[in-house]
Parts: sequence; C-alpha cells; structure tokens
Amino acid sequence: MAASSQPQRLALSHRPADTYARFLQWLVAHQDEIIDQWVERLTVMSPSYRRRATGELYLTVTEAFRANQDALESGNLERIDRFIDFITEKRLHAGFPLSDVQKAFELFRELVVTRLCQGELSHMLPGCLPRINSCLAYTIHRFSDCFQGMHERYLRQHAHQLERQVHARTAELAESERRYKALVNEINDGYFIVQGERIVFANQAFCQMHGADLEGIFGKRFSDFVAPDDRPLVMGAVWDSVGKRSGGGQLEYDRAGCPASQAATEIKFRVVDLGQGPVTIGVCRDISQRVAMEATIREHERMAYVGNVAASLSHEIRNPLSTCTLNMLILNQKLDLDGFDRRRLELTVRELTRLEDILRQLLDLARPLSLNPRPAHLPQVAKDCLDLLAGKMHAQGIGLYQRHAKGMPPAQVDPDKIEQALLNLLLNAIDSVEPGGRITVWTRPAGEDPEQWAELGVHDNGPGIDPNLKEDLFAPFATNKAHGTGLGLSNVKRVVEAHGGKVLVKSRPGLGATFILRLPWKN
Repeated sequence: MAASSQPQRLALSHRPADTYARFLQWLVAHQDEIIDQWVERLTVMSPSYRRRATGELYLTVTEAFRANQDALESGNLERIDRFIDFITEKRLHAGFPLSDVQKAFELFRELVVTRLCQGELSHMLPGCLPRINSCLAYTIHRFSDCFQGMHERYLRQHAHQLERQVHARTAELAESERRYKALVNEINDGYFIVQGERIVFANQAFCQMHGADLEGIFGKRFSDFVAPDDRPLVMGAVWDSVGKRSGGGQLEYDRAGCPASQAATEIKFRVVDLGQGPVTIGVCRDISQRVAMEATIREHERMAYVGNVAASLSHEIRNPLSTCTLNMLILNQKLDLDGFDRRRLELTVRELTRLEDILRQLLDLARPLSLNPRPAHLPQVAKDCLDLLAGKMHAQGIGLYQRHAKGMPPAQVDPDKIEQALLNLLLNAIDSVEPGGRITVWTRPAGEDPEQWAELGVHDNGPGIDPNLKEDLFAPFATNKAHGTGLGLSNVKRVVEAHGGKVLVKSRPGLGATFILRLPWKN
C-alpha cells in the first residue's frame, strides 16, 4: 500500500505552546537514550526480533523515531507513511506476526510516557499525551491495513503460482507415466534415457547401481556417472549414435564413485525419437562379479601354469642343485682359501641356497593347498613368528610393537599355514624398513561383524609400495626387490583365501605399508 498523494496530517489539539515546545526539545535531546532503550526492549520482546541483527534494528528504530518526531512537530504524517510501507514489506517477508510489529510501534509511547512521568517532567504529560496517542493510533491502524493488504496480495500471488506449478507438474506426470508404461515395466537392470547429455529418466535399479536417488539423478550429465578414464570412450560412442540418429552399441565401462572391484558395467543403448527429438535409451548391467570371476579364472590358469613349470623345474633342477650346494659346503670347509677366493665360495653357496628357496616356494605354489584347521590363538601364532625373527630384527635395530586384544577366542584355522603367511609379511616388512625402523603387529576382532572376523595385521614405516606394483601386487613374480622372487605375497593370498578370508592392503608413499589378514573365526 503506497502513501496517498495528499499526505494526511495529525489533528492539532489545544495545548500550551511553550510546554509542548519544551517537550519537543526534550524529545530531541534524549533521542539517543530512547532509541537505545527501544532496541534493547525489542531484543527481549519476541523471538522474531531476537533473530534480527542489532545493526538492522538500530536503523529501523531510528527511522521510526524520526517519523514520529516529524509527525509530533509538524503534524505531517508523510514520513510515517513511507516508513510503514517499508517496514510492512520487510517484516512480512521475514515472517513476523502482526502483533509483534504493533507492539514494537507501541514501545515509542511507552518509553516516552514512562520518562515523562518521572519527577519534574510530569507537567508536560497533559499537553503532549493526546498527540502521542493520536500519532500512535494512526500508525498502528495504517500498518494493520497495509500489512493485511500486502499479505492478501502475496497469498493471491502464491496461490496463482501454485496453480501454475500444479498444472505443469500434472502435465509432466502424465507424460512421465506414458513414457514409463511404454518403455519399462519392472525391469531389473538399470534403465535410463539421456537427452542431449543429461538424464531425463532412470529407473530405481539404475539409481541403486550408481549410488543415487531419483531426485539426484534427473538433470545430471550421464558422464558424471562414468569413471573419468572411460568417459571419452562412452560419450564418444553415444554422441556418434546420436549424430547418425540410428543404431546404438554395446560397451563396458566403470561406474564413477564405486570401488574398483564393484564398478564394472555393461551398457547397451539405442537412439530413438519419442516425439521430442532424438534421445538415447540404454540398459546397463552390473558385471563386476563376472569380471571378478574371469580374473579369478585367469589367475588360476596362471597359477596352474606356474605349478606345471615348478613341477618340471623341481625334477630337473632341484637334485643337481642340492648336490652342488652340498659339495660347495664341503669344499668351503676343506679348502684353505684366502681373501676373496673364500668370499667367492661363500657367495656361490648363498646363491645356490637362494635358488633352492625359490624352487621351494614354486613347489609350495604348485602343490594343492590342504588345510588342517584347528582352534588356534592368533596372538600366540604372531608371537611365535616374531620369536623366530627376533634375532634378525635386533641385528638391524628394528623396533617391534605388538598390540593384541585381550580375551580373543581361538580361531578355527591352520596355524602352520597362517604362520607361513605371517612370516612372509614380516620378512617383507624387515626388508622394507631402514635400520632403526619400526614394525607393528596386532590381532583383534574386526570388520563389520567383529563376532565373525578376526584380524591379523602388520605395519612397517618403510617407503611404502611402489604404485606401479599395486595392481599386480599378489601376482607371482611381482616384486621390486633386487633379490626377491615375488612369490611370497602370492602364497599369502592363497593361504588366506583358502581359509575363506581376504587380504587388505593400505599404503601411502613415504608412510609405510599395512597388510591385514582378515580371517573368519570359523571356516
């Protein structure tokens, strides 16, 4: 509600001119005190005002004071009209109750009259109170009318807007239902429609596969759900089909935001026209289990090949190698060699022994793994392994820390095989750390269900795992050691998986490596 072109005036009352003049002078002299007290009262009057910034309250209260002062001095209500128009819209948008603003206006009269009633100022009250009352009555009535009118206007606008939204949403729902009935009905695979590059429809299976809800899918770029490395391939194929407006294709990609072991996806898509231009309709399927199974088959084939090679080598090489090693040891004891000649012989014996160790590991890899599970305390298994390596660790100045959870029940495992796996991890850790390094070994219940899983972990503070080896860390012969065989971790994984467990690896460059054997309490 805007102020009228002919501003109203406050009706003048009979009053002693000198008394009223002194009141106006007093009002000007004490305006800062009145404004301060007005703001202070507002902040405790209601939650609506408590939420407003103090600086804002000072601005609005100061303007309200001056509008009242102007009306009391000249009878001109124009400034009050302008302030009411301003404050009505401001408070309406902020959700203020009508009564809160009315009480705020009344504070002017309350504060002024209270002060005038004190001592020597009381004689001014009869001369100025009627005009103060008249000014306040006008303010509150006009504000109430303005507030009500503006509120009704906003309600009408909001009702019209809601009506338009309802019509638009109804049309969208009808179109969506038509598309849904035409294209998909209780499909288990992920189903989606892409227009341009954004998803305009997706079923629940698609959302579940990509870790999003329906509201978080619509309008997003399809490429956002494809792993960055696969985006050029996938989007290139889609855009090529859209450009031809025919055909489609089939390809595989990794979904974004999923662990690598769960991200493999197969997509089949076609380009069609549903009456709103060409769109890409696709069906995607999670093939991570199939990919994992294929990888397992390939690994088994590779291990079988290694086993065949190991069996052949063991028959052809092991016996001659043992004979050479034994003869070298005898010669080392009988020959009277000096200086580097004896060193040469010792190096030869050491290398022959290392070759025998490689053949032994190959044979371990080739033999079918048979377990003899029985109740075993994992903390004791860990301590037995550490006792075997204590001398080697002490000689290199390596610090050892053990943390074993109290009261751990025995696990149904083959302690000999678990000890073999743990020794491989500990030897790797010893080779990784510098003299004076640190190795930590722990056992505890762990996993999502501590009553189901036991954990045996080894951490070293060495340089960490070479990023180039991470992908094939457990593959046979994968190693970065100058004299390593790359068979130790393969045997570790083989032993743990035979128990129905899994090996977890964590590593950051410069912060060491952590290997965790997670084993079921019972096989």
